[in-house]
Amino acid sequence: MQLIIKPKKGFVFLNLLMAFAIHAERYTLVIEPTYPIEQGREVYEPLRQWLNKKTGHDFEIIIDKNYYSYWRSANGSRNPDFTLDASHVAAFRAQKKDYKYVLTTQEPLSFHLVCLDEPYDGETVQEFLVNKRIVMLPSPSLATVYFNRWFTDLFSAPSKEVTALSWQEAVEIVFDGSADAAIVPNWMFDLYPNFASLLESDSIPGSTFMASTNVPDNVVNQFKNALMQLNGNDEAYDVLIELNTKGFKEPNPEDYKELMKLLPGVY
Repeated sequence: MQLIIKPKKGFVFLNLLMAFAIHAERYTLVIEPTYPIEQGREVYEPLRQWLNKKTGHDFEIIIDKNYYSYWRSANGSRNPDFTLDASHVAAFRAQKKDYKYVLTTQEPLSFHLVCLDEPYDGETVQEFLVNKRIVMLPSPSLATVYFNRWFTDLFSAPSKEVTALSWQEAVEIVFDGSADAAIVPNWMFDLYPNFASLLESDSIPGSTFMASTNVPDNVVNQFKNALMQLNGNDEAYDVLIELNTKGFKEPNPEDYKELMKLLPGVY
């Protein structure tokens, strides 16, 4: 006679839980600092919880105090496991540090020079903005990149104000009269129909998730699958709304080849 012992359900669940915990690892995720640190942690907390839940790993979100520190770290010795980068910094990580493209936003990105007023008939944007103040995030944010491309005459260029700590703050600075105009991403411009767009940049890939080659492929796949599960998922609304996207898609590396040239001093 064969004796068959069936484990209790609670015992099986405990074993599964222990096995799950043994394989859980801690990974870092650096995110472009488009919010002050404490606000950024609140904004990206739904993303962190989603990744933890879907991958079984523990993600630590890192946000630098400003854009300059973010770029200095990217160009230095810090090599996080994962990043959510502006596309020109993503291109740098891929080409100079062998990071892998994971996913990018479904929507392309462009930048608008926005103002509550517009030039008179026959007046150019450059003439209209002489001696005016334009607010943006600090260098090398894409806002500063496009400012330098749009205004090349030092004698007639408007004043570059790099005091904003977020795209939202840049808009608020214009509203309170502390600056005359701002350079902001298209998704922010779309929220404020009372702004006029005086100039718009070319479209480029949006924010892009990257992975270090030091991260095991199976973990990168878990990370990628977790993000793809956000697409069309009602439970994920809070995550997507904070990421300013409807979802994610596969990046085309060809779209990034020239973007690293946008970074000052790289070439």
